[in-house]
Amino acid sequence: MTGSDYTPQHVAQSPETPPLQGAERRRSFGTASALTVVSAVIPGLGLAGTRWRVFGLALTAVAVAVAVLAGVGSVFARGWALSVVANPTWLMVMAVALAVFGLLWAVAVTATQVLTRPHPARAWQRVVGAVLVAVLTFAVAMPSAFGARSLVETSSLLRAVFQDPDDPGGANAPSFGNGSDPWANKPRLNVLILGADSGDDRTGTRTDTVMLASIDTKTGDTVLLGLPRQTERLIFPAGSALAKIWPDGYHLPGEPDGEQQLNAMYQNVIRYPGAAASLPPSKDPGATMLKMAVGTSLGVDIDYYVMANLEGFVEIVDALGGVTVNVNKPLPVGGKNPNGADPGFPPDRWLPPGPDQHLNGYDALWYARGRYHTDDYDRMRRQRCVIKALSRQVNLTTVLANYEALTQAGRDVVATDVPNSLLPALLDLAGRVRNAPLRSVSFQNGVDGFSTTHPQWSAVQQRVAEALAPQAAPPASGGPSTPEVTPSKPAAAPTTTRSGAAKTPSAEPSATPTQVADECAYNPVA
Repeated sequence: MTGSDYTPQHVAQSPETPPLQGAERRRSFGTASALTVVSAVIPGLGLAGTRWRVFGLALTAVAVAVAVLAGVGSVFARGWALSVVANPTWLMVMAVALAVFGLLWAVAVTATQVLTRPHPARAWQRVVGAVLVAVLTFAVAMPSAFGARSLVETSSLLRAVFQDPDDPGGANAPSFGNGSDPWANKPRLNVLILGADSGDDRTGTRTDTVMLASIDTKTGDTVLLGLPRQTERLIFPAGSALAKIWPDGYHLPGEPDGEQQLNAMYQNVIRYPGAAASLPPSKDPGATMLKMAVGTSLGVDIDYYVMANLEGFVEIVDALGGVTVNVNKPLPVGGKNPNGADPGFPPDRWLPPGPDQHLNGYDALWYARGRYHTDDYDRMRRQRCVIKALSRQVNLTTVLANYEALTQAGRDVVATDVPNSLLPALLDLAGRVRNAPLRSVSFQNGVDGFSTTHPQWSAVQQRVAEALAPQAAPPASGGPSTPEVTPSKPAAAPTTTRSGAAKTPSAEPSATPTQVADECAYNPVA
């Protein structure tokens, strides 16, 4: 065997220098670097001209297929796409798949550089190539790792917050419509919104915020119904065990006045002998009881509740980057009103009035809860304004930028009995709510015949029925208005009562709802 015959054979068998095809031998370092970048931009495409072409093109095909599937699903199969992203199990599967894909993508980038650079490579080419590979693999691996972690966090959030069918009470979750139209048999979705206050100066948990959001499932048109926290004598469904205990409405003879009120019911009712045992199974008996009491009192069936800890509200708003509201008068941050022998104390500072005030979580909390030298009805108005502002200002960019903080805050702050299975439909409905009118009805002591100590629930139910009836025309807008509703001619269309019977509004209703946009406008108080 001659020397000329031996050398190529020796090189081909060397473990450090794999056999190269002619095209691979002729590539320059610049071409190799460009192909490495191509593999980083389009997964694996830079390997198309190498011996790893099958691996590279398979990776490219997977990336293109996923992109097309996501695009087509979001446009033409939105329901299916939402059912995937709202399913905790599918989210975990996608997290694992994304992590594996990110690893293979990094391998493709590295292989492209190794297989396409000149052989033998010079020392500086090896160094520059290694740096390029390090930068590009970091660039493709980090988004994949972040995405996989976000999917895991979302799956964990959904499992922690939303009702699982196997949870206590899960079998009692309302079921509407069918697979193609989840709202087929549900013209309005009624959700009880509870703000729980369990601060250091409180004994137990009190629901100082009680609102009902009634949402038109076709249009997203939403009516907020607010009951003052000091409302007494709420009633329970006829024939229920709780109605037998309190046939004339919730009242505890001999107890202090504050323990008779709506904000004390969450903890007091379920402590009453025999009351908790009469409730259907649920992970939060107090919230389930409030659904029954508030729904019966207002004359509507409440489907679900959402309860947020008011202290944790700070975390939510901060995670969203703050909230922008109009401040019409100086509002207290801290402070306590005098009460009997308690002299109270002044606030630490005041939020100055002004349009479009951007508040952090702590200031937004006091914007919504501050009561020093103001009343509960103004406070309820401000709470509705915060809900409106958050529903309008939250967008995909903000959520993605603060995703980890939001998922953590959501697990710690929010509780609900909404089932996982309804999430896709709710996400779709949320898009309609975001762009639809938001109106409100607030019940105020001494206004329109409402009394917090002895409410006439039949009159309240009539007023609610009128507010939820289909609107003959869009509510007027443009000028400032008060939080309370104003007299107006009703729509003639019937609404539905708790029993399911049709109910036609009277010819002269007491009121119809006002636009939340009006009461939240900048209208400074002198």
